[in-house]
Amino acid sequence: MITEAASQAQWRKYLLGLSLPVMLSNGMVPIVGIVDTAVMGRMGSPEWIAATAVGALLFSSIYWMFGFLRMGTGGLVAQAFGANDLMDAGRITTRALAIACVLGALLIALQVPILHIGLAALTDSEDWKSLTAVYFSIRIHAAPATLMLYVIMGTLIGLQLMRQVLMLQFLLNALNVVLTISFFSLTELNIAGVAWATLISEYITLAYGLYLLRHVLRSALAHKPVLGWLLDSQQCIKYFRISGNLFIRTLCLILAMYWMTVLASRIGVATLAVNTVLLHMVNLAAYCLDGYAHAIETLTGYSMGKRSLALFRRAVATAVELAAVTALVFSLAFWLFGESLTALMTTDEQIRELAAVWLPWVIVLPITGVWSFLLDGIFIGATQTANMRDSMLVSLLVFGLASLALVPLLGNHGIWLSYHVMFLTRALTLVRYWPLLIARIS
Repeated sequence: MITEAASQAQWRKYLLGLSLPVMLSNGMVPIVGIVDTAVMGRMGSPEWIAATAVGALLFSSIYWMFGFLRMGTGGLVAQAFGANDLMDAGRITTRALAIACVLGALLIALQVPILHIGLAALTDSEDWKSLTAVYFSIRIHAAPATLMLYVIMGTLIGLQLMRQVLMLQFLLNALNVVLTISFFSLTELNIAGVAWATLISEYITLAYGLYLLRHVLRSALAHKPVLGWLLDSQQCIKYFRISGNLFIRTLCLILAMYWMTVLASRIGVATLAVNTVLLHMVNLAAYCLDGYAHAIETLTGYSMGKRSLALFRRAVATAVELAAVTALVFSLAFWLFGESLTALMTTDEQIRELAAVWLPWVIVLPITGVWSFLLDGIFIGATQTANMRDSMLVSLLVFGLASLALVPLLGNHGIWLSYHVMFLTRALTLVRYWPLLIARIS
């Protein structure tokens, strides 16, 4: 483990060693969405893209609500790791896995009302809504595996095992891509094949993830009685307090993304399809930049476990430097190759032409969004989740008011401008809590 006395070059090398595996693993996530869009984009109608987009949005929205399983677990495990208490890290992980399994089963049981609510606010178009229902009814059965993988990812990040994160994400996405293309090419499943590919990939990857954590889990489960520490009231209250704040914060993010989709769908199915294509590019940058957020998350938690403010300050300074440069690189790449990326995802000329009109918003977004990504990582590592909750509540309100004012005047440009305003508001409101965070680490 690096110390605060190391040179800046050593700090850059160390932080890149933590960030790059997560960047590569996160970068694979939107690639699956791009492949799904590319496959459905060859069906000859924007309804197929819209159906896949809305189905994927419903699941990302549902699973985002349970993002606390990764974030809360990662922050607590990082602090346990900093305090050199691996048995506690194992207990945190085991407790979170049990919660994830129960929540996944609950989602399967409630699939019908969830789908109905998810589609209720969107514009009427029974063709693509029926396609979305087919996709949803299959993929929902992967919920337990998906939520348990969140816990496994959080534990690996908290333990600074970033290469294992990369291996796990590579397996998940490689399986997903191969199975999606295979089902599309070799069967008549169409959109159902996309859903089956995801379901099968999730359960295979879950088995591998549990194997990676076998030593951590074994150290916790060897301590008897298991139910005694698993159901420890003080630890459960602590986890749910942290998780509750993260749940509200993530729910606000989901509502913002859902509102963005509703606004686009009301303008027209073509606008919805174009925004889907552009958001895949945004996600590619966001997931990669999140590599720095994950690195600073585990280093923040580790610094808290060590009670070292100097270590924390060096980590933050290095992360800011590297993340800013990377954001500029992504903006340059989108400026030079954005239209080519759009062409890879769809053969529809209308969608390509409209995407070129709104592409400048995507070019600027890495620079706008990188600061809120980094601050999220820092506050997650410090488990200062109440501050994150309050920040996102304010940001959602600002986003909603901005969209109501700008969309009637600017159309889809108004949607994207409001989206940028939300990112800037997130960063500014989190900065307000910086003195409290410093005091906690000290």
